[in-house]
Parts: sequence; C-alpha cells; structure tokens
Amino acid sequence: MSGNTTNFEIKDIVTVAVMMVLFFIVSMAIGMGTVTVPILYLYGTAGIEMFIGAIFYLVCANRINKHGLIFIWSTVYGLINAAMGYTFMLPYFIVVGILAELSMIGKDAYRNPIRNMICWCIYGIGMVLGIGVPIYVAWESYEKMALNGGFADATLMIQYEMVTRPELMLIGVVITITLSALGVLFGQKLLKKHFKKAGIVG
Repeated sequence: MSGNTTNFEIKDIVTVAVMMVLFFIVSMAIGMGTVTVPILYLYGTAGIEMFIGAIFYLVCANRINKHGLIFIWSTVYGLINAAMGYTFMLPYFIVVGILAELSMIGKDAYRNPIRNMICWCIYGIGMVLGIGVPIYVAWESYEKMALNGGFADATLMIQYEMVTRPELMLIGVVITITLSALGVLFGQKLLKKHFKKAGIVG
C-alpha cells in the first residue's frame, strides 16, 4: 500500500473493528482493576492502556497503512464513550483524532516506527487529558454517573484535584507519554518476532 489513500476497504474496517474491540476490552479490564486504587487509576490507567493498546494499534497501522486510521480509531473510541452516556466525549475525541492524524502526514507514515510513536503519544496525551473533560463540561452529571458506576468519593476528589492543578496533570501526561512510547517499542518487537512471521502484517 502506498499510504497515500484514505479509501478504506471492508477488510480494513474489519481490522480496525476487531483491534478496537480488543483495545476497549483491555481498557475496561485495566479500569476495573485500578479503580479501587485512586492514585493508580488516575495517574497510571491511561498509560497502561496505551502500553498494551499499542500492540493493537500497530497491527492496524502496519496492515492498513492509510491516512485517516488514527482519526477513525479516536472517533470510534469517542462513540463508545458516547454510547455509555458520556456524549460530551465524542467531540473531544474527534479533535484528538484530528491532531493525531496531522502527525501522520506523508507517505507510509503508518509503517514508520518513529511516526507511529509520535502519533500514539499524541493520542495518549488526549486519553489522559480526557480525565479533565467531564469536570469542565458536565461535572454534576459525570459525578452522578461515576458514583453509580462504582467510583468512590475519594477517587472523584483526587480526580478534581489532579485536573485543577497543572503540575499534577503534567505528572499524568509524562507517565502516559512514557508508557505510550514504551508500548510502541514493545509492540514493534512483537510485530517483527511474531506478527510478521505469522503473516498478520506485511
């Protein structure tokens, strides 16, 4: 593939759908596993998700190699959040997708490890900054849904403190960027060692 086209075929859509489902399942599992530890949940969840999720993203990137991939990925993630009741997250993730996609301008960017790392880190920043969106957009409705979903008051208070103090948010961003980059490095090794041999990616 040239990497210059945005014409997604059925097989491309299926690949994205399968990898997105796997990514979301992993994200849900990580979220459920860390929600009882507020500090880990707020400062580490996005990074852990990005570390593991990099594998699924890289499979898509190397198989499809078409512009628009990360935009579609981010938009679908926003749609999933909207379907769960967080409708205000859809426009947010559309913007995140646009910014990440801009980093992939050029030929065969989706098969370039460095470009993929940059793109995935931008998306990761969007993931961790998304923690603050509910507070600034719809705190009362978010608080009600979060408490009904099993959040503790302590978690919500730590979340509020995190997003209202730039230095604390910066810690979350740095952790997420680091784990996102390490995830791409780890994913690249898996691609070379297993996925390419199995013919899953070219």
